[in-house]
Amino acid sequence: MARLVHPVAVVIALALSAASASAQANALWYIGTYSNDILVWDESTESVVDTIRTRHFIPMDVEPNASLNRLYVTDASMQNVEIVDLATRSVVDEFTLSEGRVVVRISGLAVRPDDEKAVVFAKRYTRLRDRYVVEGPWLLEYDLRAKQVTDTIPWPGGHERDRVGFRYSPDGGTLYLFAEDIIALDAESFEETRRWKISEPLEPGLGRPSFGTAPNTYDDPATATSIFRMTDPIQNRRMMGIAQVRLAENEVDFFTLGDAQPMRGFTVAPGGEKAYSFLSDVGRYEFWEFDLVNRTVSRRHPFPGRPRMGIQASADGKRLFVYVAGSTIDVYDRATFEYLRTVTFDQDMTGGAVIPTGVGSGS
Repeated sequence: MARLVHPVAVVIALALSAASASAQANALWYIGTYSNDILVWDESTESVVDTIRTRHFIPMDVEPNASLNRLYVTDASMQNVEIVDLATRSVVDEFTLSEGRVVVRISGLAVRPDDEKAVVFAKRYTRLRDRYVVEGPWLLEYDLRAKQVTDTIPWPGGHERDRVGFRYSPDGGTLYLFAEDIIALDAESFEETRRWKISEPLEPGLGRPSFGTAPNTYDDPATATSIFRMTDPIQNRRMMGIAQVRLAENEVDFFTLGDAQPMRGFTVAPGGEKAYSFLSDVGRYEFWEFDLVNRTVSRRHPFPGRPRMGIQASADGKRLFVYVAGSTIDVYDRATFEYLRTVTFDQDMTGGAVIPTGVGSGS
């Protein structure tokens, strides 16, 4: 059973120290576009410094590996995964599971930290003369060196999931599945080793929780900080707060902030003491700053937002970038929330990855 650390207990263990934040003064963004280009955008100069040409049209999902020296890029057809070497900024390999009239679409990918194997979430579509036959979904283990499927991972409990998230632990020994529960599998045998029953209240008197499981850019790789939601069964109202999930310890630290609000986007600032999100309602947009040390909403500030927004803190801790959808990144001063300028690209953005320089080989 998961262990819950209540707000009156230990204060959140911060992901990074302030000293490390100052050492990472810049970051590079790798931005997919609706062409064959991945734009390399430098935060310090706010300019495109290079372009990576992909082999397949529309690089949609751009994911860095654990060492931050490679990108795994899935195209819009969800059939092709290209491997980009960040030292040379070029495609060095690719793989697909499609063949002939059989199309295999990959809608999820997790690469083991040693870059030797990956797990893919896939469905198979076979075109016959009069119809398509759809099979799956499956979780498949793929050998990146031998370029072949080496195993089909059994669904825990024999229960097939049409949607599931997953990722490896930092040491590669555990594969975590995120479904109705968080399920830990041995990465070699795929046997279930433990289960975090988030489908049930983590503590008597609480409702079922909802929180993110993917690390932010400035989270420790073994943790994930996100907005936390649950239902107060006594007053029958939705509550929200901030949660920090530590998968290896099977626990979550959290603190509540009040009634749930329509928040969009979330980013932890370098140093781990502050985090930012948007209140996004029809015609009403606000920056929210969360103080992770004192466990409060420290500031709120209205701004002219847009219906689809993502947010990212800069590596130097001085700016906030508002992006997603379209060809622009709006730059705001983090200290005052003052609008500074808009960066405009020649192409619309799809997905992307942000890698602080001096980490891995992405600099």
